[in-house]
Amino acid sequence: MSDAARRPGLDLMRVLAVAAVAWFHFGFRMQATGEAGPLVTGDPGIFARYGYLGVSVFFAISGYVISISTEGRDPFGFAVARVARLWPTFILCMSLTALVTLAVPGFAFSVTLPQYLANLTMLPPFLGQPYVDGAYWSIVAEILFYAWVGLLMTVRLWARFQVQVALVWLAIAALDQALIGSDLLRRLFLTDFAGFFAFGMMLRARERGAAGASVVLVAAFVQAIAGAAVFAEGLERLYEGERFSQPLIAVAVAVALVALALATRPSRVGLPAGLVAIAGRATYPFYLLHQHIGYAAFLLLMPLLGFAGTAFILLAGVALVAFAVTLVVETPAARLVRRLGEGVRARTLALVRRPA
Repeated sequence: MSDAARRPGLDLMRVLAVAAVAWFHFGFRMQATGEAGPLVTGDPGIFARYGYLGVSVFFAISGYVISISTEGRDPFGFAVARVARLWPTFILCMSLTALVTLAVPGFAFSVTLPQYLANLTMLPPFLGQPYVDGAYWSIVAEILFYAWVGLLMTVRLWARFQVQVALVWLAIAALDQALIGSDLLRRLFLTDFAGFFAFGMMLRARERGAAGASVVLVAAFVQAIAGAAVFAEGLERLYEGERFSQPLIAVAVAVALVALALATRPSRVGLPAGLVAIAGRATYPFYLLHQHIGYAAFLLLMPLLGFAGTAFILLAGVALVAFAVTLVVETPAARLVRRLGEGVRARTLALVRRPA
């Protein structure tokens, strides 16, 4: 990642976002659904239910960082960079989750061979298979965002018309949520989260001095709040009997986006940049590992250690594994993928230039 994107405040936002998601899964969802067994089924936390908004914050961060990632790259280079960043770590963490799922007796989840093989692509729903871990749905949303960015780069609309692209995207999201209500549009254009992605995009566009970026930034801010409200209505249907406060959601989204805007500025605070940067990178494997492995840990350890003891052991253990993956696996694996990508590019160019 470029120096422009690797800012301590941004990495701190990642850490807070992934902590919020873990709080949601263990403090609310696990309690409401009983997925970790009857011993941890109880009264869901009043505020833990809003931790899912951490995923939306990740989408806003992605809008900003991906905008930077495209600068100075062609579509192929962008695609290789994204695969190098996501795929090797995903394969390792998904495989660890599958092994834990299979090893724990009486667990509410299972993994089949076709399911595992489909998850190797990172796009199992397109192959008719469920995720190995339910948290992976947001990875598919990210990949869809990357696909749109890559397509716009290919047709040469991304660099010159990013502000206009964001404005059209926000208009589609607003129309779909207010009038159309199309499930196809919601999935294809990520209308629930368009405001978050566009907000991050416009933060970078404003840094570059793009005309109209500040106006579209405000529109994205409003749409992010509206999209979060619509998404919360779906959660109320999913978790029957559980209520989500719309005013509280609006305030939480507004505060998070303002904090993100501040975090993208060069830090003047004495944060340990190196350590915070590693922690920011480690949020990706932590996110991939925490949910189903966490449920398994509560199922096994809750009778022995209670909720607090299990939570401490679990979070510390997953954090240690996430740091290990980041420090030991991620960089060499990403370097290998980039080298393979460069080889593919070189061979392709050689074939194209070969005389007939």
